[in-house]
Amino acid sequence: MAVSKFRARKHKVLHSVFDAEISQPTPLLPSTEPGEPFGGPPPPPSALATDAAAPRLHEGLMSDQVQWDRAWHVVTSRIQLPSSVAIEDSFGTLASESQDYDDVFSSAVALLVDPRSTVPLAPHTDDILSWHTHQVRQHFVNHVLPLLSACSSQGSHDQALLASIRTLEAAHRQYLYGLSLIVRGYASESSAHHAMLRFRRDLHAIIGSSWTSGLQNALRQVLSRLIVSIVCVDDAHPGSSTGLDQDERTAVPRAELLELVDSLQSVGLAGEKFQALLAEIMDSSMQTHIYKTYSGVWSEPRGEGLSAVPAAAMLTGCMADLREWIENRYGQLAVLVFNRLGLQVKYGDVECWKDIGIGRLVSLRIQELFDIVLRWPHSKGGVDDLRAAVTTPERRLQLTDVFSATLQKRLLNPGRSTLSILQTYVSMIRTFHALDPSKVLLDRVVQALQLYLCQRDDAIRIVVTGLLSNPKDLSEEESEKRLVELATILNDPAQQQRRQIEGDDADWNDMSWIPDPVDAGVNYKRPKNEDVIGTLISALGSQEIFIKEFQAIIAERLLSSQTSYQQELKVLGLLKRRFGEPALQNCDVMMKDIQDSRRLDAILAQRLEPTLDADGHSLGFHSKILSRLFWPSMPKEPFVVPKPVAALQEQYAAGFERVKNARKLNWLDHLGLATVHLELEDRTIDMECKTYEAAVIFAFDQEGETAPVQKTFDEIWLQLTIEEDLLDAALTFWQTQKVLKDIGDRTYIVMERLDDESPGDDPDTTVDGSRQPASARKAKGISAQEQQRQTVYWQFVVGMLTNGGPKPLAGILTMMKMLIPGGCTWTSEELQQFMNEKVSEGNVELVGGKYRIPKK
Repeated sequence: MAVSKFRARKHKVLHSVFDAEISQPTPLLPSTEPGEPFGGPPPPPSALATDAAAPRLHEGLMSDQVQWDRAWHVVTSRIQLPSSVAIEDSFGTLASESQDYDDVFSSAVALLVDPRSTVPLAPHTDDILSWHTHQVRQHFVNHVLPLLSACSSQGSHDQALLASIRTLEAAHRQYLYGLSLIVRGYASESSAHHAMLRFRRDLHAIIGSSWTSGLQNALRQVLSRLIVSIVCVDDAHPGSSTGLDQDERTAVPRAELLELVDSLQSVGLAGEKFQALLAEIMDSSMQTHIYKTYSGVWSEPRGEGLSAVPAAAMLTGCMADLREWIENRYGQLAVLVFNRLGLQVKYGDVECWKDIGIGRLVSLRIQELFDIVLRWPHSKGGVDDLRAAVTTPERRLQLTDVFSATLQKRLLNPGRSTLSILQTYVSMIRTFHALDPSKVLLDRVVQALQLYLCQRDDAIRIVVTGLLSNPKDLSEEESEKRLVELATILNDPAQQQRRQIEGDDADWNDMSWIPDPVDAGVNYKRPKNEDVIGTLISALGSQEIFIKEFQAIIAERLLSSQTSYQQELKVLGLLKRRFGEPALQNCDVMMKDIQDSRRLDAILAQRLEPTLDADGHSLGFHSKILSRLFWPSMPKEPFVVPKPVAALQEQYAAGFERVKNARKLNWLDHLGLATVHLELEDRTIDMECKTYEAAVIFAFDQEGETAPVQKTFDEIWLQLTIEEDLLDAALTFWQTQKVLKDIGDRTYIVMERLDDESPGDDPDTTVDGSRQPASARKAKGISAQEQQRQTVYWQFVVGMLTNGGPKPLAGILTMMKMLIPGGCTWTSEELQQFMNEKVSEGNVELVGGKYRIPKK
């Protein structure tokens, strides 16, 4: 219905513009009197004058008009197109060659093409060529267009296009048949040639303005297939090793394309619409080639058939390869096709195409810049492409806008760890320094990242820990958990030898100097090198916060069993150059305390009287003496140390008072380490543990006891006067070492023999066989739903302790009940048992009654 209405409206428009009534051939009627005309308008009144010449003039008019009418009838009846057609013969049949031309028709045509000379007195004449053009237009609209619409729905796109071309070729034969008869009447070849050109122009205009949607779609698909197979031959044959060069592999589709263009040109489909469609497809093929060939490829992709020609000036890698492709393949095809259309491709056009291709490759690289950053330095080729082309303020602004949006979407979200964000930041510093040594582009994109890092409490700790790492001593797995890139940079001799030029001093020997970028700020100051560490430190907030965290980490490392502090001294020297020596005075004192403490401890340890434990083993005692005012505040959590250790502490403190002029020592017992030797019935254990863990296991040492010693939680607490959280952590530790066993009601017994624990036994089993809630989950097995719940709860706890700092058990449970969707279903006892398991696994620490993520 819609198609019928459209055709009716189209016919109405055509009939309103062009006269629908075509003059028909003059009929052969019998005349009543000699010289009477067979048709046409009556003679003008002026021709009927009553003077003496009037009879002869009237007779001449009638004679010329009759000749014209008879000639018109002879020619039009011969070249008239059929009014209706059949499917088998859409355009009627052509007359045989013997009937094409005879003397009568020859005379008639000669009379019609030049009526001014042949019948000058005929009052009514017409242009036979215009008449033929008019009937061709009507025939095309009424008969050919419906056939083209039917052809568009036939089979594949190739079949539809072939059927359409054949239909138009048949129509051309019919239309040009009449034209060939008409032009024979012209006296000169130039006039005949002009008439033929005029008719062909009008016919092609008719055909070119009557494209159906099906024909256009079929032509688009066929042209796209052929052009892509020619210009993107390497994409169509990835890894091809047939031994054929590019010209041989594209010979068939190239010939097919040129033959198609010739056919379209001959039938009138190669007009403006076709040229616009061709330009669109060529443009799309360039885009397809760029994305398929260079997406994720950051080095020069030399495919088969691409000769190694010198790259364009200032362009290397993919950009030089793209320019070569446009000149030697894309441009050559355009020249061949446009030459068939009678058009010329200029050298400036090819250069313009190269600029367009470079611009699209730059847009691709800008979209890939985040991936280029993640894969640095293996993606250096992509940075080279950007550096060569991103030279205008507009493109630099496009680069920073796109990268900032990608950074916000892919990196700055709660699902990314702080370590991952910092590693990406380090790669960004290096990548953007290679892209833009002026650091202007980096300053534009890192503001949101720096603000986000300031909200991560563990960012400074990760940076400092990375600086203090020793990559040679770390395994691959441990290296992935630390920002070891900073330590590598710090230990790089090339980094250490870089000269820091302060102020506005210029390096007059720098032959690679370039002027400041046009989009630099008013107070812009060119950096002298990439300075990864300095840039990273400056992004982590104020100087005071960074130094405070650095002091805390240095304190932990100085109080550990570590013996060498070369890396710490390097980092301290680096920070002194950046922040100044007064800001790091406390750290200097801390380092000096450790050095002095070694010498003083060696003296005091020699003066100690030999002390033996209950089994006759000699006890060793060493300490680190700290200046209280210069170290970070350390909470004091006292407990009763074993008597042999207490005796050594008294001797040590007395010796210190003698050496240091009556200065006294305050002991931080819970921060020390102890080496424990345990002798059980079936095994001997030697291990290093924390001092409060050693005090707890020492409480089970009762001389003369033959049966396994057992104690309750309250008994140990009263004996040691230790914090409950420390006591609970120590008992959990010895259970994991299979030294103690919880037999219920918070009663613990020494496992003298490993076989004392039956296969169904576990630390939560009571004497009467009952179990605590968490242990019940172990004995009966954990369901899949419970495992999923534990995973969700653990992720929440890790995020809470990482971003919110240490928290007590009650605080953790309160936050879980408030923030977890659906609330937390665990009781306080179940959560405590779960956290104890994580403590024993080393995933969390219990310090001062608060749980925290271990500081590594």
